[in-house]
Amino acid sequence: MFVHRPDARLFSLSFGQGPLTLVALGGWIGSGELWSEVVGHLPDWRCVTFDHRGSGASTHTSSPITVAAQVDDLLAVMDAQGVQRCILGAESAGVGIALEAALRAPERFDGLVLVGGSWGRPPDGAFDRFIASLEADYESALGAFVDNCLPEPGSDDLRRWGRHILRRAPLPHAVELLRCRNQLTAQDRLADIALPTLVVHGELDQISPVAASGKLAAGLPDAQLHVLPGLGHVPIVTAPAQVARLIRHRFAPDGVAATAGVHRT
Repeated sequence: MFVHRPDARLFSLSFGQGPLTLVALGGWIGSGELWSEVVGHLPDWRCVTFDHRGSGASTHTSSPITVAAQVDDLLAVMDAQGVQRCILGAESAGVGIALEAALRAPERFDGLVLVGGSWGRPPDGAFDRFIASLEADYESALGAFVDNCLPEPGSDDLRRWGRHILRRAPLPHAVELLRCRNQLTAQDRLADIALPTLVVHGELDQISPVAASGKLAAGLPDAQLHVLPGLGHVPIVTAPAQVARLIRHRFAPDGVAATAGVHRT
């Protein structure tokens, strides 16, 4: 379905039925499609994905893209899909948006699943070199980015798929989605996010260091960190069954939740 916003049209899909609902966000310009294999391993859950504005099949008609608008979009998709409360999943840059949403509307969420998080407010100029490479040769810069996201041996098919997903985002939107990250505030307010949280990070992540998720988990009151050996930036793509097992374990229907801490799985 498409969810119509004043300046955007958001593409969203819903899968399955069950006692728990996962709403999942993609990363920088990665669409909700990145969660498709994790969704396949949760057949007894309801799962909702969507492409955030400027990515995938979603459109964006006015500038600039803001963090506030992305949180508004998430809540609008939940309303349109009839989701009153959910476990909110996010990967990469989507983690920052998930944290902002948890701060704004904590009553809408039962927990968080944060994967490969690039979540903090970047220093001034942090993305200048990357943006310059995108503007110089968008196709090549995206290809190099995808290669760094997927360092695992034997991932050639996944890299081709990843390039296909990312190149659907127009260059101006890709740049805006990077620049708006200076609007993130959650790094200063992690202690206010009391939701039970699963933090997952690939040990070989070349995009966001493992230490970023370590700092995130340490700052959240009820977080459990799992570091996955041998995996890169997108374990939701390279190890979806493992991620789905961790989600089940953390948010089991019988209410049994694993204790907070750091785990190498």
